[in-house]
Amino acid sequence: MSVLAGCWDLRNMVGIHEIDCPRCGKKEGIEVFDRDNLTISDSVCSGCGYTVPEGVVLELYLKQFGKK
Repeated sequence: MSVLAGCWDLRNMVGIHEIDCPRCGKKEGIEVFDRDNLTISDSVCSGCGYTVPEGVVLELYLKQFGKK
């Protein structure tokens, strides 16, 4: 059972990423939280107010702006 419990714990882990803003370019201007590859809250740029919405796959969302 402990192996399965470990898998469940990994699934519930929240990732934290600091990304450059796709609008204003501020270095690490947006702090994004994700779980299961989806953002779990709106994330706002500290420079210009640009928002990465909740419920998107961050990598795919940023590809729209040509950023990775």
